[in-house]
This record gives sequence, structure tokens and C-alpha cells, in this order.
Amino acid sequence: MTDAGARGRARIVLLAPLALLLGGCVSTPPITAPIAQAETPRFDPFAFFVGKSRGTGTLAKVLSDPVPITVVSRGRIVTEAETASAWAIPPRRVLVLDHTVTEGDKPRRARQWRLVELAPGRYEGTLTDAIGPVTGRSEGNRLVLEYMMEGSFKVRQELTLAPDGTRADNVLKVSQLGITVAVLVEDIRKTP
Repeated sequence: MTDAGARGRARIVLLAPLALLLGGCVSTPPITAPIAQAETPRFDPFAFFVGKSRGTGTLAKVLSDPVPITVVSRGRIVTEAETASAWAIPPRRVLVLDHTVTEGDKPRRARQWRLVELAPGRYEGTLTDAIGPVTGRSEGNRLVLEYMMEGSFKVRQELTLAPDGTRADNVLKVSQLGITVAVLVEDIRKTP
């Protein structure tokens, strides 16, 4: 074994416990009134996110103080025709969700979700911040979305719909190499 190879292995052995220790530092910020998981109402993002909504929450990251997050959203459904084939494919409905995100003292930033329902309760789409596709599924009143972000960060969001359909809890966890490095807890409410 070369000296460089031995040093690389030693560095990994020394950094692994540090990574595990840091991963244990990020905990889920409390939710004031969590929504219980239930079979009904079914979380249909096409119904919940059409129109305006506002999310407020807290983002906790490894080695950082928690910061407030505000997400102002406007959702609409568009119909898109598939033009890549030689035969006629029926147009598909696409949920387009435009966000304006404010994270602590950072400048506001815009991002966009685009979701298509592949089959009842199964979704696929894109997100400005994601690399590769977004996948999703409805499980009763819970919507689970998963995607990857630059830097090999895996993101999993669990949104739980309130019985009246006007509010949802969002718990987003970011992990790398199986270690949670950030957690966002957000309360999303439909607005007039």
C-alpha cells in the first residue's frame, strides 16, 4: 500500500466518527400542531397546490443555527402536448408551482416545481433545485416526494394534509451518505 493510500484510508477512518457525530446534531424542529397520518383525505397535490399558499417554518442545518423559512407559492395546472413521438399521445396535465423562498437573511430566490401524475397517486416531475427527476407518491393524507440535489444530497419530503384540506405539514430531510444534514419543518396554508 502506498503512503497516499494509507493516508487516505486513515483520513476516512478519522472523519467517519465526526460525520456520525455531526449527523446526530440535526434534529427535527418541533411542529406546533402536527397532523396525524390517515387514510383520508387523499393528498392530491393538484387540488392542494392550485392557487396561492404560504409556508412558514424553521430550517436546521449541521453546524448552523436554525433559520426561519417563508415560502410563498402560486400553483396552476397547464396542459402540455407530447411532441416527441410520431403518433398522437393525449395531452397531460402538469402542476406548475412557482415558489418565492426567503431563508433567514439571504436574498429571496425563485424556484419552480412541475409535477405530472403517472398513475393514481404516483407522480414524477422536476424542481429547479433538483438534479434528475422528482418522484412522488400519495399514501392516504401523506404525500412523499424524493429527489437528489447537487453534491449528492438526497432529499425526502413528507407532506401531511389536514382533514379540512386547507393546511399541510411539511417535514423535509436532507441527507448525505445516510446522515441527516438538514431538516426543514414547515406549516403550509392555502391563502385567498
